[in-house]
Amino acid sequence: MHKIHQLIRQVNKTHKGLGPLVAINIVGAKAKRCILTVAPAGCGKSAATNTVYKTLKDRTLRYDSITFASLHKLREKFTNYNGHIIIDDLGAERSLYARLSTITTFANLVHTHHAIKETQGYGVDIQNFYGSIAMNVQPVLMNSLIQNEDWVAVVRDKTLRYYHLQRPLKPEMETPKISVNWGTEIEQVKMTKTLGGPYYQLELMGLTQWSHARCLEHIPALLKACASLDERDAVNSSDYRLLTKLLRPMQLERSIINTSGFEYGRWFENNLYCVLVELLSHKPCTIDTICEDYKIPPTTVTKLIEQMNLWITINNTPPRTIEPTESTKYTLNLIGANQKW
Repeated sequence: MHKIHQLIRQVNKTHKGLGPLVAINIVGAKAKRCILTVAPAGCGKSAATNTVYKTLKDRTLRYDSITFASLHKLREKFTNYNGHIIIDDLGAERSLYARLSTITTFANLVHTHHAIKETQGYGVDIQNFYGSIAMNVQPVLMNSLIQNEDWVAVVRDKTLRYYHLQRPLKPEMETPKISVNWGTEIEQVKMTKTLGGPYYQLELMGLTQWSHARCLEHIPALLKACASLDERDAVNSSDYRLLTKLLRPMQLERSIINTSGFEYGRWFENNLYCVLVELLSHKPCTIDTICEDYKIPPTTVTKLIEQMNLWITINNTPPRTIEPTESTKYTLNLIGANQKW
């Protein structure tokens, strides 16, 4: 069994449903990518990144938030840096500008490996940055992020958005205890001849978020990371199988982001996202449960769900529950919402 698959099972024993989130953060760190985890408060974002922080130890730096201005003080630390950086919560930023600045700066830094800017008050010159970034964000902030022009110009193609859809019903206060063999650098891992069908499937997933050119960058890097973490120097079929399962949630973006133009007019379906989290976390999922989790009255919950009749139906037999439509079941299956590890 692939060592990352074993890690997922190990995490899931104590923190049900958190294993894949921990795994994609570790694979992303190894692949030197920028990962943006999207999930409501209390769903395990910080638990996952805290686990990565404790596991990777001196390979990792953790911050509550970083703006472009603060990089002036960190420029020496980030020059020639090849470790992992965790931004625990973009919501900690006080303004939309600060949040946009943070995500845009780091997405670009991971991709271009440098950041150079001169302003009246400070100068930033970071060179040879070959690290990785993990950022956590709540869905309520996604709407403002994707509506900014930097989303299309910088962020969209240079980050992997992982949509975590499970709320822990019995939260564990302690983070999972895992160990990871960091293996060789991915530059030393051989990318064997692409396997037609499996690679094509990965590319189709990638195209839900990235351009074709970026798929050719991100997917091989992630495959090499999987191989290295499995203590091998060449990609094989087990890496394809693992990555295919890990990346399935990214396909939700095509359903959860709507647009009225080619490069403008985007909005994030936050209410739908929140309901999907509830639907997948609670069996059965009642109206009262949703009221408790989001601190809103039953009349509001009912009104909002009735507006999602293409996705969700209400069973009014007490206790009132919500059910997915057939098209929603198809989408949930597509994104691996109930896949077994």
